[in-house]
Parts: sequence; structure tokens; C-alpha cells
Amino acid sequence: MPMTPEAELQIAHTETICRAYLFALQFVISDTARSPTYFDNHLLAYTSQDFLQSIASLPLLVRQGIHNVCRRELRFLLEMSIKLCRVQQEQPNSAIDVKLASLKDILDTTNISIQNRIALDLLPATGHGKFRGQVGRFYGEACEYVHLTRAQVLERMELVDAGRTSGMESAEDIEKLNMVIAKGLSLSLVFLFHSVPQYTVSDLLVQNDGASLRWYFAGSKYIADIDEQFDYKAERQTNIAEIKRIRREAVRF
Repeated sequence: MPMTPEAELQIAHTETICRAYLFALQFVISDTARSPTYFDNHLLAYTSQDFLQSIASLPLLVRQGIHNVCRRELRFLLEMSIKLCRVQQEQPNSAIDVKLASLKDILDTTNISIQNRIALDLLPATGHGKFRGQVGRFYGEACEYVHLTRAQVLERMELVDAGRTSGMESAEDIEKLNMVIAKGLSLSLVFLFHSVPQYTVSDLLVQNDGASLRWYFAGSKYIADIDEQFDYKAERQTNIAEIKRIRREAVRF
């Protein structure tokens, strides 16, 4: 059955969110890869393929009405981002095979409390606790869709009884899922940014004239907080008040 125009608009929004994440991911990969040791030492050189597969799958899953699998992919993306960041911060200069051997416990754990040992230098220190708390809540909620639970069955019963089976979801269902996708991907980006050199994040977010990058995730409070850390840069000083105003007004989630 064809999608309603309202549902098509929401799916287009899903694609916008995922393209914005993909843009950042590709930039981070290419900019970090300028280092001659990238392919020897940085786990992103290989996990990038898993990031790409997961982000490319989300719009396809949404269009087919496979929404719970989207939540599982978001959980995987967040977990992978945390582990990537933790491993790179623990042994930034070690060869990848050394990382895999000596940090096996970090890579194999399903307990994301390992995020508590990640340095969040790009976020204001006063907000670290709130950020880690949101990561924990998001991950916990996503885990509800990895294993069958009573809450998941009750949610499915409500949807089926309302005629909203896979492929028959309403625009409101997709809009709600888009909010989850945006939140999950913004959390993933924070860890991704903390796994690479700060110059890479600066190159992405600070434009040649000092302006902040105009993209979907400028609407994330946490990405805005990271962008603010580069307000010291010389190219921003002439228009710093306007940069701050635009950044503040852009935050939506």
C-alpha cells in the first residue's frame, strides 16, 4: 500500500538525518586518515564499514516499517561509538592488533559503563554527568528492543490492534521514530568526535569564515556545546556574537 504524503515527508526527514550523520562520518574518516599512522593505529579504519552499513540501513528499514530493528541498529551504533572512543583514548598510538589483544575486555563487554572512563574534553565539565546519564537511558531503552519484553509485546499489541502493522505505520509513528534516531545519532557523534584528533572536529564544525557548520546536527545541544569549544579561534572573533546567537537558536533536541 502506498505511503501517505505525510508519511513520505517523515521518511524524507529520516533520510535527511542519516545523510547529515553520513556527511560527518565521511569527513571524520577522510580528515583523520591524513595521519600516516591512521590505517595502522586507528580502529575507525576498519569499524568505519560497520558505521556505514548501519547508517545506510536506517532509511531503508523505516520505509519498510521495520522500526524495532532501527532501534537495535541505533543501540549497536552507540555501543560501537563508545567502544571505539574508549579503545582509542586508552591506547591512541598502539597498533590495531595490539589494541585487539590487550583491550579485548573493552571490546567484548556489553556493559556501557565503560563510557565513564572516557574523557569528554569537548563538552563542558558541568554537563558530563547529564550527558552520561542520557547515554545510559538511551542505551537502556534501546535494549528493550534487543530482547523480547512484556513492554515490547504490549506496545506491539497496541499498534496491531490499531491496524499499524509493518509498512502501515502512521506519519506520527515515523515522526516519533525520527526523534529517537536523531537523539541516538547525536550521542554517537559525541563519542566519534572524542575518538579522533580535535583538529578533525574543528575542521568539520568551523567554516573558513568562522561560522558554525549549517547542518542537521547543529540542532543537537551536545553538538552545539562541542562547537562552542572552538569559539577561541581567530576566524570567529569578528562575528562571535552572531555565531553564538545562531548556534543558540538552532538547538532543537
